[in-house]
Amino acid sequence: MRAGTELLVVERVLPQDEGVPSLAVAWDFHMLCDVGGRKRTEEHYERLPAEAGFEVTACHGLPLGGSLIHVVRGAAM
Repeated sequence: MRAGTELLVVERVLPQDEGVPSLAVAWDFHMLCDVGGRKRTEEHYERLPAEAGFEVTACHGLPLGGSLIHVVRGAAM
């Protein structure tokens, strides 16, 4: 992807604070048990793209516990 390319990720993001009710917690457990994956917090979603040369510019809440994560490709690594 060229620098400046935008990527939109739709995901259930785990709450940063423990004890905050969220459907994402149930999905996290489901992913862990059934397919070996896991859900991530917004902080995790900022670190992962950064390792690949992207930057998270925004995270917006969606209905039913979903989130829209806006990511932009930085300069060539």
